[in-house]
Amino acid sequence: MLRRILVWIAAIGAGVLLGLVSAWAALQFGGSSFTEHYGHWVHSRAAGSTAAGPYTRAIIARDGLLALSAREAVYFSLYEDDQGRPLSESCIYELNGRPLDARWWSVTLYADDNFLAQNTDNAHSMDASRAGNDAPWNVRISPVRGDATRWVSSREARRGFIVMLRVYNPQRDFRPSEQSLPVLTTISCAGEAS
Repeated sequence: MLRRILVWIAAIGAGVLLGLVSAWAALQFGGSSFTEHYGHWVHSRAAGSTAAGPYTRAIIARDGLLALSAREAVYFSLYEDDQGRPLSESCIYELNGRPLDARWWSVTLYADDNFLAQNTDNAHSMDASRAGNDAPWNVRISPVRGDATRWVSSREARRGFIVMLRVYNPQRDFRPSEQSLPVLTTISCAGEAS
């Protein structure tokens, strides 16, 4: 009898441990089958989807993305530059894009803690109303404005910040591709030759 109880306790303990380890791994490493890549942009079809499982919902909750349904908004995240390096406050980037098949769009920079960078520059994002709807557009991403016409501040964003593109009310025929999404180019990084 005692042996049977110990076996049950061991089985329950092993199940709990396996569940905790799998939850930790899913939150730490993602691994969602809903993830798509378009060049360096990452898109999760699970954001705002009823098909998202409990681990995907936990990742979205942890990262603070309160996602609308895919008919209302599509989200793309950029974690690295054109050379595959994590985005860094010490670098100057240029983001070049073309009009998107949507009612409206915005580009927002989030610091390495997934919150807006804690600075007083009032330059956390850029959107369609500032870019114009019919022409190619560009925005400088850097810790100081310099001579940029359109600027998103990376001051206090540290290394590993995120650039998020939100496409609101995409047209029914909107098909993201590496060619249709904006392109990020590294202009220079502090401590490196240009």
